[in-house]
Amino acid sequence: MGAPEHVSAGSLPRLVLIADRFTRAGSQKALFQAAGAGAPWIHLRDHEAPDAEFRQMASETTARLRKIGQTPLVSVNARLEVATQLATGFHTGRRGPSVEEARLQLGPGAQIGYSCHMAEEVQAAYEAGASYVFLSPIFPTTSKPDHPGLGSAVLHETRGIDIPVYALGGVSSQRIATCLDAGAYGVAVLSGIMRAADPAAATVDYLRALSSAIDPSTS
Repeated sequence: MGAPEHVSAGSLPRLVLIADRFTRAGSQKALFQAAGAGAPWIHLRDHEAPDAEFRQMASETTARLRKIGQTPLVSVNARLEVATQLATGFHTGRRGPSVEEARLQLGPGAQIGYSCHMAEEVQAAYEAGASYVFLSPIFPTTSKPDHPGLGSAVLHETRGIDIPVYALGGVSSQRIATCLDAGAYGVAVLSGIMRAADPAAATVDYLRALSSAIDPSTS
């Protein structure tokens, strides 16, 4: 078997919105506000939704997102059959289908991600053919109250691995420059947008912070 094919990092957005529990009305409202404000990538995740509900809501949500002027990239968490049906990107982890299985089903051009929780897993994901990884939690976060966070220094350990690494976990807009300076390609955000009082304004704030961190002359 030859070396896995990897998608060019430059083709991926720098910001991923993790639309957790996207099947719920409040989350639907937040994710569409964010998408309308320019969120370039919407990741559909709901660990608790039954398969039928997840499939129906993912179909409806994806159809609406694809009508937006600047259509965001859409990916599906864990449910490989849904990603296949909707022709979206796919994201998996330790408990889900393997990257290799997803690649065989979705094809060489699909965006397939993997959730990592230590630097060593990033290399393994790359070798398996992942397009990108989420590395978390970088900072303390309410979703993992007993975890102190890996710290931004862990991102330095991934610099030699030729795969986009997204910092996830407690990444506020003020911490974006720190993450990118340490080696992250981009950031994945949940609470900072989904639970913001104004998801649209929060999205704009993240996008501006990313633009400034990538090119300081824009600040």
